[in-house]
Amino acid sequence: MTEYVRLGDVATINPPKKEVANLDDDTIVGFLPMDAVSNGGAIERIDTRKYAEVKKGFVYFRDGDVLFAKITPCMENGKGAVVSGMPDGIGFGSTEFHVVRPNEEIIYGQYIHYFLKNPALRKVLENEMTGSAGQKRVSKDTLKELA
Repeated sequence: MTEYVRLGDVATINPPKKEVANLDDDTIVGFLPMDAVSNGGAIERIDTRKYAEVKKGFVYFRDGDVLFAKITPCMENGKGAVVSGMPDGIGFGSTEFHVVRPNEEIIYGQYIHYFLKNPALRKVLENEMTGSAGQKRVSKDTLKELA
């Protein structure tokens, strides 16, 4: 018998920033704008910023998390990556990324990344996008319910 689990059961979608809330404002962190992540699954460059510049208005992630572009056309094009190489393991980036943090006792981030890169899955997600033309997005709840 095949057993399915939802992505939200094995990973946290868009984890809270509370674990970095006490960072010093001058701490250097990684920064990934959308164009720093390729459609092929690679982080092409890591910019750096002071924590004070990114603690509000950007998504937080750490090494091992999976980035998934939620906005059209980036989602359809397969933009996303497994995070690695951030200064002190900490990064921030575009709010147009969903951050998927695997429960590492259950699943590897690389597996989640490959799952989310599946063209058939992305076609399903394309049909689930909401918003106005040109600004459609995959919701957090849609991502959590994937099985």
